Amino acid sequence: MAPDSTLVTVASSSVADWVKVTGSIIAILSGLTSIAVVFFTRFLPWCRDFRKKRSLEKHLSGALYPVGILEQATRNYIEPFCQSIDPSGGEDAKLVYSTKENIFQAMDNNLYHPTEYRYLILLADSGMGKTSFLLNYYVRNIRRLRNKLDIVLLPLGIPDVDERIQKIKNQQKKVLFLDALDEDTLAIVDHKERLRQLIKLTKEFKKIVITCRTQFFPKDEEIPGPTGIVRVHPLRAGQKAEYVFHKIYLSPFNDKQVSHYLRRHYPVWQFRQRKRACELVQKMPDLKIRPMLLAHIKDLVAAERDFYYSFQIYEEMIEAWLLREEGRVEGLNKEPLRQFCERLAVDIYLNRQERKSERVARSLITELIQQFGIKVDDWQLTGRSLLNRDALGNYKFAHRSIMEYLYVLQLLKMPSAQRPTLPLTDQMNIFLADMLRFSFETDHSMPDLAGLDLAAVYDVTSKPILQLRSQSMTLDSNNVSAMLKKYNFYDRDRNKSGTGNPHVYRVEEKDGQAIVHDAITGLMWQKGGSSKTMIYKDAKKWLREINRNGYAGYHDWHLPTLEEAMSLMEPKQKNGDLYIDPAFDAKQRYIWTCDPVQDEPWFWVVSFYDGDCGHLYSFNSVRAVRSRPSSG
Repeated sequence: MAPDSTLVTVASSSVADWVKVTGSIIAILSGLTSIAVVFFTRFLPWCRDFRKKRSLEKHLSGALYPVGILEQATRNYIEPFCQSIDPSGGEDAKLVYSTKENIFQAMDNNLYHPTEYRYLILLADSGMGKTSFLLNYYVRNIRRLRNKLDIVLLPLGIPDVDERIQKIKNQQKKVLFLDALDEDTLAIVDHKERLRQLIKLTKEFKKIVITCRTQFFPKDEEIPGPTGIVRVHPLRAGQKAEYVFHKIYLSPFNDKQVSHYLRRHYPVWQFRQRKRACELVQKMPDLKIRPMLLAHIKDLVAAERDFYYSFQIYEEMIEAWLLREEGRVEGLNKEPLRQFCERLAVDIYLNRQERKSERVARSLITELIQQFGIKVDDWQLTGRSLLNRDALGNYKFAHRSIMEYLYVLQLLKMPSAQRPTLPLTDQMNIFLADMLRFSFETDHSMPDLAGLDLAAVYDVTSKPILQLRSQSMTLDSNNVSAMLKKYNFYDRDRNKSGTGNPHVYRVEEKDGQAIVHDAITGLMWQKGGSSKTMIYKDAKKWLREINRNGYAGYHDWHLPTLEEAMSLMEPKQKNGDLYIDPAFDAKQRYIWTCDPVQDEPWFWVVSFYDGDCGHLYSFNSVRAVRSRPSSG
């Protein structure tokens, strides 16, 4: 019997209706899910950040922190950790606030409980979030329902900070946050005297927290310990009679914190961009160390190229901003805008002592445009630039490190005779070192180095601009030719067109013995060396003797590698008939290296008399070298 066509039609219609209803339900659920994802990952965080910014705008004077800085500090903020030991290494575990925890918890423990840590100094490198932490802690305190602290927050980089501190009433009940000691123009001149002044000004406050860059203090001294403030309450057994500065350090982000930050920036549907961002962070540790740079990860992802140095990140960040502004403002060309920002960075840095801050008044913008001879309208600068404006109409760069990067760019563009002699900041020295390394790595060239204190660059970075091999290696002629071309070392026979690497030599005498520092390679050389020539076996014996006796106070001298020895070779005769700088004695005409010759019982030798390297010499001099002149 044939099936009833009516029943088949009804069944088919029911299935179709079921599929349609099911599809509608799935679509509705999918839409609700998308709305929920946007609500929780975008809208709620935006509301939270917006409330923070509004609270800060309400309670902080616009003359202290421009709106742009408040927005940067509160957007997608991730609470960092702190530690008691300098994350860069080398810190002794003494006079430090012993903690390895969330910095908000550490600060709560210090501020809410009667501890001996009345003076706390928070240290971190540039861009690690010192100011952002103070602002976020300040706003969190405002929004507490109970047990609020009475906190006063002041940046030390403003001209009238001392007067503002003196005008604060009921100081005994207040906690004082002083931000950026390294931007205090008086501290830049004499940080010890400035700290004594601040201690005198703040002696009545309940607690004092100061932030500062780690490298603002010289390497060979501790951050000041005794404050000179005597305890008012009775002393417990074992306590000192003076308060001391206790130190905590901001920790770099760990992988979990970076992942959390990137998830906030890139929702799940932008998984490709998130993956690319994760790859960049793994390749560039600076992104993990400096949240200020991490905040610009979208520009770096959009660039679709790799970054190896921090200055490349700054350049990409600034270039991306300039391109955006060029497209937004009619008649605005990015090149004049860049020129102005670079020149302004120089003006701000050179005049910071006179202005008592790293800010410039609105009235000076037009004057500077005319002075610089740059074709750009002042409204285009004051309305849209790398500068932030405070409530008094003063302008400062959105982050100090941007000003420092632009200053170094201009410094390298200047004729050497016009370069200012003002010492560079630690971050400027890092930028300069990385730029010089990149320049040498890409085309074996460097800009004119006259007027640059490269010894200070090495002191800050503890890393040579040109890193040479210091371990012995067996070499054949092909290896040597490749090495000479790699570094562009001059050799009369193998690389006659080589120009050699630049040098910044400093000659000094230590314990009555002359040494030569090279700030480019980071090497310390004997100015002279052995007084007579000798075979290789005796050269090793001679080396052991000077190490046993501690030549110039050091015991880790070694025979140079061929790379190290050839770095001394000049492309022309400069020291009489020798191809070596007059900083060195002329008696050592041929010197031994520690590199054996492939398949031969010889060692490579450098001849400053012939301007080449070879291995046909039996009797040669010794000129010992140290790879780490910063260590004793």
